[in-house]
Amino acid sequence: MSQRLDSRWLFFILLSSFWLLISVNFLITLPKVNCFAHDMWGHVKYTSLIHVEKKLPNPYQGFQTYQPPLYYLINQMFSPKTEYHVLKVRLFSIVYGLIFLLSCHIVMDQWNIPRVIQLLVLIYFMSIPAFVHLFTTYNNDSLAMALSGAITAASVKCFFKPKTSLMIFLFVLAVLGVYSKYNVILLFVAIGILLAGAFIVRAVPMKKVLLIVLPLMLGSLTLIPYLRFHNYAYTGKYLPNNADIWPLSPFWDIKKNVGYLRFFFKPPALTTGEWTDPYGFDADFHYELGPPLFYWAKRTYLSSVMSTSLFGEYNYSKKVPSADKWAWITLWVQIALLVSISYRDKNVRAMSWFLFLSLFLFALFIRFSHHIFNCVNFRFFSWIVVPLCVLTASELHKRYKENGNKYRLFIVLLVAGSVAHILFFNTLNSNLP
Repeated sequence: MSQRLDSRWLFFILLSSFWLLISVNFLITLPKVNCFAHDMWGHVKYTSLIHVEKKLPNPYQGFQTYQPPLYYLINQMFSPKTEYHVLKVRLFSIVYGLIFLLSCHIVMDQWNIPRVIQLLVLIYFMSIPAFVHLFTTYNNDSLAMALSGAITAASVKCFFKPKTSLMIFLFVLAVLGVYSKYNVILLFVAIGILLAGAFIVRAVPMKKVLLIVLPLMLGSLTLIPYLRFHNYAYTGKYLPNNADIWPLSPFWDIKKNVGYLRFFFKPPALTTGEWTDPYGFDADFHYELGPPLFYWAKRTYLSSVMSTSLFGEYNYSKKVPSADKWAWITLWVQIALLVSISYRDKNVRAMSWFLFLSLFLFALFIRFSHHIFNCVNFRFFSWIVVPLCVLTASELHKRYKENGNKYRLFIVLLVAGSVAHILFFNTLNSNLP
């Protein structure tokens, strides 16, 4: 027992150390406090309004005040209106990143993947620029995705070892999740459909399905009073949005610029944007330094998801062209890894389906709710990293047992990718004005 505890502590120390090295290095080398923090000032204003007015703001009072309030209430701990408030919040986002990484570890443990392999895989994913952006930002996405990872881990844990205490914990996480960002409900739907499918094919009993689905459903229902007595009372809408009062650029509209059929069903790599830019936005876009009207370089759903899952929503080709080579290496390493795990191993088939369902449901969300290019963004459903970690670690473990050239090649890919990631954002940070 003591050896197992020592092993767990050693893993935790190593995981935390690598994450702190990567994330803190990224933050302290930023040229400006608002770099790589999408819509930061809108989120800062939300926090400030709560601090000054001592109440939740009108959903239309600021650009981000339509969001649920949990993230901004937590930010009250970090001295709003002081000089270092933004830096403190961005540093605390590192904690959210660690929660997400530990959630991935808990899920991988259920598949008995050795911790050395887990650590290698997690170092790769934690060093991806978009992951670093997400968990060093000033944006409620960081809290929402940390809770999404925890909800996924708790659901898996509850599936394998159901306990009343775990169900209560899952309910609490569900409540916190929906009060951090509304789209966390898409995660609940993905988990529910996955379990319903497993029940239909008689892979799991109904009792086990209910043990997970009920806490998620009840947690979602706690949002209704907030929607009725806050959102609806102020705006006449249960789900107001900043697009209600701030018009969106016509260049963002998927239907007008590409068409839904081509965007969702055209295979990636068949448009010019796949080969001219590794990034989602084209070369004219640079968010922090005042962009002109920008265009989306990726004209298919899968390529948009791929690009934003690696680089977020930025393009620095004109400002720092020397970083592009590391971006292309990052992209092709990720493609190689995705190809290598694109098989249906029975042991991790549930994770493959979970990944597919998450992508499918997010596509429906884009089509019927937020049909603009820059919403096709990894930061809105980053829980897909959990199944990706399990699939990657499972494949690495399989090749480890075979102990052949494929195993060594896989290690080289992970190491090369991690190095390319770090060189990419260090090149950016050291060259941006």
